[in-house]
This record gives sequence, C-alpha cells and structure tokens, in this order.
Amino acid sequence: MWGWKPVERNIEPSVTLEQARSIMKEAGFDEHVTNPDHVIFRRTGTQLAVKGEKFPIEVALATSEGGLFLQVRYDTFALFDTGDLAKLADELVAKLG
Repeated sequence: MWGWKPVERNIEPSVTLEQARSIMKEAGFDEHVTNPDHVIFRRTGTQLAVKGEKFPIEVALATSEGGLFLQVRYDTFALFDTGDLAKLADELVAKLG
C-alpha cells in the first residue's frame, strides 16, 4: 500500500460532484481519473518530507446516496502518520459540505 492509511469521510449533504470538481481545482488539485460517479484528484508534492502536508496527495470523490464520499491518501510512501491527512480531509469537508 502506498502512503499511510487513507482518511475517509461521508459528506451529507454536499455540493454536487460537478461543483466539487471546481472546488477541488481551486484547492490546488488536478483531475487524474474522471468517471460519471467518481473523480480522483492529485496534488503534487515532494517524495521526501518531514511534514505530511508536503507529500503528494490523492483525493477520491464519489457520489453516495446522501452526498459525497471522500477519501484522502498520500500518493507516496509515508513512514508514519503526522495527522495531516485528517486535517486536510476536514478542511475539504468544510469546503464541500
């Protein structure tokens, strides 16, 4: 498994997936994979860092029954959890909710 354990959140209620795509682009993420019901975004970073916020990040968004499902994970190997993934997930939930 690349990275650390992913952080997952259900966002109910939420913006639409189309609105979420715009919000994620404004937050510095680029679309990597796009399908009708889910999108995977990536943000570049450095492969060697002490703080998790500098690592490359991958975010998956998918439609769910009541809103959106969000998964945030490092897009590289991470030796330990710095808590940055949970913090980023909470920030994205606030923007998408």
